[in-house]
Amino acid sequence: MTPDGAAQTYPTAWKRVIILTPIMIASTTYELNITSVAVALPRLQGTFSATHDQVSWVVTSFIVGMITMLACAGWLAERFGRKRIFLLSTIGFTFVSLMCGLSSSVEEEVLWRFLQGALGGPLMPLSQSICLDLFPKERHGTANAIWGMATMVGPAMGPVLGGFIVEHYTWPWIFYIVVPLGAASAIGIALFAEETKRQPDRHLDWTGLVALTIAVSMFQFILNRGERLDWFEATEIVVAVSITVVALYVFLVHSATTARPFLEPNLFRDRNYTVGIFISFAWGFLLHGNLVLVSLLMQELRGLPVFTLGLILSPRGFGVMAGMWIANAFLRHFDARVVLLVGVFLLAVTAWDMSHWTPDVTEWDVIWTGALQGIGTGMSSIPLTLMTFATLDRRYRTEGLALFNVLLFSGISSGIAVAVNILTRSTNINHATLTEHISRMNEMVRHPAAGALDLGSLGGLAAIEGEITRQATMIGYLNNFHLITLLSVAIMPLILLFRSGLKSRETNGAGHS
Repeated sequence: MTPDGAAQTYPTAWKRVIILTPIMIASTTYELNITSVAVALPRLQGTFSATHDQVSWVVTSFIVGMITMLACAGWLAERFGRKRIFLLSTIGFTFVSLMCGLSSSVEEEVLWRFLQGALGGPLMPLSQSICLDLFPKERHGTANAIWGMATMVGPAMGPVLGGFIVEHYTWPWIFYIVVPLGAASAIGIALFAEETKRQPDRHLDWTGLVALTIAVSMFQFILNRGERLDWFEATEIVVAVSITVVALYVFLVHSATTARPFLEPNLFRDRNYTVGIFISFAWGFLLHGNLVLVSLLMQELRGLPVFTLGLILSPRGFGVMAGMWIANAFLRHFDARVVLLVGVFLLAVTAWDMSHWTPDVTEWDVIWTGALQGIGTGMSSIPLTLMTFATLDRRYRTEGLALFNVLLFSGISSGIAVAVNILTRSTNINHATLTEHISRMNEMVRHPAAGALDLGSLGGLAAIEGEITRQATMIGYLNNFHLITLLSVAIMPLILLFRSGLKSRETNGAGHS
């Protein structure tokens, strides 16, 4: 029923296709930019002469920008109209993508990537909202499935497309290809999407939003720059920590004292929601760190062509789609906690296997672990969202979704930053440790099989240095995979804190894949 009591009407199947096509092109292209850039990181690192932690900001800044807009996407849509915001977001994302390709320094690239993530941030939640509105309530499960499968095309095809573009053209074309897709999407949205009723007096707690955004952004800055600047030895990090603490204090005090806070304190009285958002941060921590690490490992230590790397990473995206389908089937028969446990267990198993890789890891190792990781990700995403929002009062859903997404993507960006920090520090420490064992007294160096490892020649010293660096770097990657394994295992007992007995039922659009 509509607000005036008239029966709600829904578009025909063909009209749904016409409306959804440009909407899904925009949101899929946005998702595409997360994974397609991952395979190009070594090329960007070489172009800009950047370090590991600097080039990781190309991915992290995009996610930080996304976080700043996710929290207020719903307010913008209700205040100014959903179609208008979606159209402006598509146009802004398209223009900034062009500027990403034209960047001439790593600082420029990071700035434009931040704006790319921010301007495109509303595309994901609003595309899901539009998709749900095109179907009656009893078919929202179908709508969520359509939306989820469509948005997974980007992550699945991103590594392949990114690898092909970088291999046969140059990395800026990863961003240039967005321009025609974004333009076509914008035209389709302008012609076919329907505008929603505006609410000019819709309230937003700007103090709470700004304080939370500053705290999250500064936290990401600390994680990304801390290792390079030697943490609290640098004034820059001390200032950033101080700003984070003050912003967090302002947010908490303001939320507890204002009549209409950005986040309603009653949210946290719901046990499922509180457990869910905590797990969502830890779960997000597991997701994209692996993708970035494997991309760097296979190019740095194995020297794989970018297109080949894209091909062997793509099964992860298809695994996510398969995992979502499996989760939907299992949720009809099993408790959601069981399905979530299975998904996280698969993440732990694959990370454990990766922690035993050697510098000669094969393409097949990456393919099967990536596919199984994708299945685990897909199987855990749906029950996690289902249980987090299953018992939450409907009036808190908007605020709840905002915090859920902010913590999820904060976990993703934090995971990338921590992974790069561990890689950098562990490589340096192990390089020093391995170097201590290189002397003429070491029988391994004097062994005939050592061949070129001759301490008496410059060529031999160079070969020894190269091998030490290779082994130390590999240990850095393995330490990361061990950490991911431990974190996956640590999450499992927390899943049991969810209320039991929840199986698949309509969530009215509360999910985020």
